[in-house]
Amino acid sequence: MNDMGKFPQQPCPITGDENFHFLAYPAHVLVFLLDPDHRCEFVSPSLTTFTGRDAAQEMGAGWLEHLHPDDRAVFMQGLAQARQSRQLTRQLFRYRRQDGVYRWFVNQGMPRMTPAGDFAGQVGLCFDVTAYQDGEAEAEQSARHMIALLKQTRLIAVVLDTQGRVQFSNGGLCRLLNCGGVELMDCHLFEQHLADRNRDLLATLYPGGTQSPHFPTEFESELRTRSNEPRYVSWHTIVLRDMSGRIKSTILIGDDVTELRLTEQQLSLSAKIFEATHHAMVVTDLDGTIVAVNNAFTLLTGYSEAEALGQNPSLLQSGRHDQTFYRQLWEQLVATGHWHGDIWDRRKDGSIYPKYLSISVIKDDAGKPTNYAGLFYDISERKTVEERLDHLAHYDTLTGIPNRCLLLDRLEQEAERTTRQQTKLGLLYLDLDHFKQVNDTLGHTAGDELLKEIAQRLKTCVRAVDTVARLGGDEFVVLIPDIKESDDLARVSTKILNALMVPCKIEGRSVVTSPSIGISIYPDDCSDVHDLLKHADTAMYRVKQNGRGFYKFFGSLDH
Repeated sequence: MNDMGKFPQQPCPITGDENFHFLAYPAHVLVFLLDPDHRCEFVSPSLTTFTGRDAAQEMGAGWLEHLHPDDRAVFMQGLAQARQSRQLTRQLFRYRRQDGVYRWFVNQGMPRMTPAGDFAGQVGLCFDVTAYQDGEAEAEQSARHMIALLKQTRLIAVVLDTQGRVQFSNGGLCRLLNCGGVELMDCHLFEQHLADRNRDLLATLYPGGTQSPHFPTEFESELRTRSNEPRYVSWHTIVLRDMSGRIKSTILIGDDVTELRLTEQQLSLSAKIFEATHHAMVVTDLDGTIVAVNNAFTLLTGYSEAEALGQNPSLLQSGRHDQTFYRQLWEQLVATGHWHGDIWDRRKDGSIYPKYLSISVIKDDAGKPTNYAGLFYDISERKTVEERLDHLAHYDTLTGIPNRCLLLDRLEQEAERTTRQQTKLGLLYLDLDHFKQVNDTLGHTAGDELLKEIAQRLKTCVRAVDTVARLGGDEFVVLIPDIKESDDLARVSTKILNALMVPCKIEGRSVVTSPSIGISIYPDDCSDVHDLLKHADTAMYRVKQNGRGFYKFFGSLDH
């Protein structure tokens, strides 16, 4: 995009087509030549590579069939004006590939002139700007922030594609498996390194070789190093989705719990083992009375051995977990002899912290339970990393409000609840009118400040249960559950229109922008909730075509 500014600002007529062959080779530039009647005479190899069609299908008037219907009239009007003025043109439009996908392009048009000075047509140089129109560039920026964060952490970190192949791994995974980073790249992590007795996990994670749509948020695996040594890892996952909501990749943050597992396998009341581990340990009798703690317990909790003995482990409870949580914990412990997971506890000084806890039943030689043993350690760093990754994955980096990924998650959840409770769900699709003029006249920094102000104003117009999200560019969505009638959405839309019409102070200048709003309702307008966003988008475009600055319901459109 930066190269566009290098085009001459005055007409640069071209008088000889024989010099154009060199323009056909840059892969990122699509080149075409039009005659005076706007019929295509030439397309570059880069253009046919992009479309997937033969050059013959673009020749003559055939290229017009692939312009987006909503952009065709404006594009042809621009060509007519360029012919009259014989000036450079710059147009934004969507063009369809052979697979049916539209991509956004900026066209830099230059007049072609005959040696006698007559108009001979136009040269078009197109640049794909879909990433900037759809917000993909911002998603890529979030991904770069994630990778930087994963490189810094001492935890095990890996990014897997939907087939379970490694796309990125940090030093933690390399050290765990005793493998180099190049060796791990593109390998099927669990397929190649899972221990034989843990192979059933593969079917859970990747049934049929593709990631399960119900990929667990937490799980544990036994991996094997290059030298076949066991390594136990407790994984926590963050699933990343593309702009359409499909799974793109998955981040796994892991704790090496090998020492913990080996200690459990050899657990006894032996003082040597008890004091040697770096993990905090507490042993209780069957009534839950503490009978032993180690030095690591004292260092982590702040309670001395004398203060802990005779007490119940409930003295560590933070108050963040309800009785249902503890009831399920004990049910699993009694049924299986083991429980492990994340839990929030309180130190003696009152500070609350997250820890990983593993509880096991100790039995005598006859197999009769005699004690309970708990091993735990502080996981504050992991929780901090997870929270930061989650925010990068689900929140817009510019405005701080939910992004498309989080919106789609909430949309599916609210749709399920709407179906159960037989209520209705409303969706408002907003596009700011003439926002491009702000960027062109005041600069992108001013445009960003305006978008942040718009996001804050939108939040003041809705309830706490509603969701305000940014899809990218100047497009926002408001998700409104539990509506009783369409008038509810009309009132919210009117409130938004009034709020956004109030001038914003940007860099000392007063800026006014109005939104065009499209509204759709589930299940009135569609049986599939994924169509709700499309219908609201369609209604919004109809507002754009009919004058901008108001709202329209999809259900009122003439389909």
